[in-house]
Amino acid sequence: MLQLGAMGAVAAVGAAYGPSTGAGSGFAAAAPRPKPNWAKLAHQLSGRLSLPGSPGYPIDLELYNPLFDTVHPAAIAFCASATDVARCITFARDTALPITARSGGHSYGGYSTTAGLVIDVSLMSRVTLAAAARAGRVATVGAGARLIDVYSGLEQQGFSIPAGSCPTVGIAGLALGGGIGVMDRLRGLTSDNIVGLEIVTAAGEIVTADAANNADLYWACRGGGGGNFGVVTEFRFSTFPVTETALFFATWPWEAARQLLPAWLAWAPQGPDELWSNCVFEADPGAANPYIQVAGVWAGSGAGAQAQLNKLIAVAGPPSSQEIGQNAFEDAMYIEAGCRGLSETACHLSGQYPGGTLPRTITVAKSDILNDHLSDAGVEAVLAGIERRQPEGGPGGIVLDSWGGAINRVAPGATAFEHRKALASAQYAAVFSQGAPPEDIEGARNWMSHWYATLRPYMSGEAYQNYIDPKLANWEHAYYGANLTRLRQVKGKWDPDDVFHFAQSIPLPAKK
Repeated sequence: MLQLGAMGAVAAVGAAYGPSTGAGSGFAAAAPRPKPNWAKLAHQLSGRLSLPGSPGYPIDLELYNPLFDTVHPAAIAFCASATDVARCITFARDTALPITARSGGHSYGGYSTTAGLVIDVSLMSRVTLAAAARAGRVATVGAGARLIDVYSGLEQQGFSIPAGSCPTVGIAGLALGGGIGVMDRLRGLTSDNIVGLEIVTAAGEIVTADAANNADLYWACRGGGGGNFGVVTEFRFSTFPVTETALFFATWPWEAARQLLPAWLAWAPQGPDELWSNCVFEADPGAANPYIQVAGVWAGSGAGAQAQLNKLIAVAGPPSSQEIGQNAFEDAMYIEAGCRGLSETACHLSGQYPGGTLPRTITVAKSDILNDHLSDAGVEAVLAGIERRQPEGGPGGIVLDSWGGAINRVAPGATAFEHRKALASAQYAAVFSQGAPPEDIEGARNWMSHWYATLRPYMSGEAYQNYIDPKLANWEHAYYGANLTRLRQVKGKWDPDDVFHFAQSIPLPAKK
């Protein structure tokens, strides 16, 4: 298997956190643009300001995806406090500059950068755990914390939150758009576990949003996507005590694919809440046939994991290989992150983080949400896309993540995250190393677009907002469904001038 490690990380990448590389915030055309006084802003910040020509600027502008290195912000403000963020928003409004918020910089659409002012929250990364309380222990997490640091910081105290697997994703983008991962069927989405947050609004005000304060903003920030309503600087999450878990991996020959896919869809989403699984079908460059793997996490013993896996094997047939291991929770999260054997420091991006060893990668991706089982024709259409890609010699495949359980027991309108009847999410992805030839990337885009089009009759029309897709038609309804109207109302209240604007930001309400 050549790409699974990269695709496994991609499968839990967080939301776009911030506005676009393109033109125009709503306020940008309101008045002639005064020349920004960058020295004045730098003096106001307790963090630091990176400008073109600064020694660290070429690294400071980088997102996770090297395709967006061609965007050169006018400035990047590394904010150390909510007050810094407020000063940046006020400065941008006064000078009519487009702005974007950036946490981990993983936006598939490149919406974590802009030609204007990037408000980077990575310095606000502290992870703390409150003392025991009758209602449970609450974690306070800075919006710039990387996921691997959240896991490590909480697990050392015996607790965690449900979240994704990509170690370098920022917690803000992940949580604001939903947040799917290996504990979600048992514990709910990352966004479901937000009990409060601190956010800086378009007016430059620092406010708290929770069930008792600014409840409309609190509702919208649990699944409404990053960069829409303000810049979140801090989250409060409910936590759960960690226990040992069991990880399992199994492979099948390609000849089993047409039996395995429907069997997995009937097995994983309907299993006990303690069971999470993903299923990967991908082209395997250099091999004779594509590759299949079923992997997962069982919140229990190795014997329990084997019993669950045996239920799939009874229907799908015997695997070519399988492995089950008992792991401490933190070890399990490191393995899921592709960081087996690495230290917390090493499990960061090389170049952007001292001691980090992980590479940046180029990802071409789209998504679907499966609300129903696939027909025979639907199964055939999914697998035909892989079989078409295999002889082309490039990477590409589909990652299916099981949903259901606690995710689906929340009402669709209880939070902004509307997708509450799904069996699984589907992510179509092709992952390349930095420096891959442009023609290879374009070839992957063409293949994926054709494959995606052939699948339309078999899919729900919904898509996962954290796998944000600049090419997606009717994206507002695909991401937000019936919650879109309310989200637009919240947008109109908290950002009436559309300061936080990008190509797929929540639109303002229609004018009456």
